Amino acid sequence: MNGINLELFQFEFDLTWMSFFMDAENRIYTRYGGRDDSSPESHLNRNSLLATMRSALALHKVQDVLKSRLEPTGRTVRTPEQIPTMRAMLAKRKNKCIHCHDVKVASLRHLRNQDKLQRHMVFTYPTAANLGITVSPDRQSVIRTVKPGTPAARAGVRRGDTILRAEDHRVLTLGDLSHVLEKTADPGRLSLELKRNGRVIPVRLDLPTGWRKSTDPSWRESLHVVGPGCGLWGRRLNANERRRLKLAPGKLALKVTFIWGPHTRKAGIRVGDIIVRLDGQARDMTIKQLNAHPMLNKAWGDTIPVVLRRKGRELTVRMTFPRRPAD
Repeated sequence: MNGINLELFQFEFDLTWMSFFMDAENRIYTRYGGRDDSSPESHLNRNSLLATMRSALALHKVQDVLKSRLEPTGRTVRTPEQIPTMRAMLAKRKNKCIHCHDVKVASLRHLRNQDKLQRHMVFTYPTAANLGITVSPDRQSVIRTVKPGTPAARAGVRRGDTILRAEDHRVLTLGDLSHVLEKTADPGRLSLELKRNGRVIPVRLDLPTGWRKSTDPSWRESLHVVGPGCGLWGRRLNANERRRLKLAPGKLALKVTFIWGPHTRKAGIRVGDIIVRLDGQARDMTIKQLNAHPMLNKAWGDTIPVVLRRKGRELTVRMTFPRRPAD
């Protein structure tokens, strides 16, 4: 990302991959990439990439670039190195390579230093799932499922519909749709143009407050900027380990394998402990989901209870987060 113009190359910097198909004048035909909560590769495959490349070549042949008001012009140049907090991040590294997620982290840290950071700002570039739909991994403008009770369902979107345009912006891929959703307000409205049985159908989605939030944002590298973490790493117990320790399936059972947080050690948590409840949460979680819970729900300086299993005994400790971020 070193020297990249952030005003032109706009995408989800949190651990995602994105490609841009454009002409020699930096005008974009389409985007390919992005992810959802399930996997960074959920919509990356050979078939969809080849289809996007063919579409981009056909558009290039007739110079049909994206012309919507949502498209960046690239006339203004802003690079990652110009983010005020980036210099301090790079100073700690021998390798001065700027990764995609560094851009998001540095941007949020800058807002935090100005007392302008709000937790919802971490939810950038929503995906189709935020509307209540999934799209085909191979044909990413084709709707595969519509979840009942969601904005898409209430607007009359159906399985098998093809998204032609969103807010007058051509949609060929999940990357195209995500770009439009990033520009959509919370709460807000979204106009879609669908193709159904050979007919073009316009629909409008009413998006409620909080629609940009995803169900499992634990994959986002930038979460640690918005709130405190548990300061530990671990793994979920397997079925045999759960049976031996008489821990119910579907409940939290994470074995601590590494501790880096001084506040974690101060709480008395040790490597080998099994976390069975954190801040009242006992549902089964991955270690990333465990760390994400306080990042999204607790403030610096807060104290939470942590219930552990240690050598067959259950005990409760209290973890107090640092009063301020270390970075």
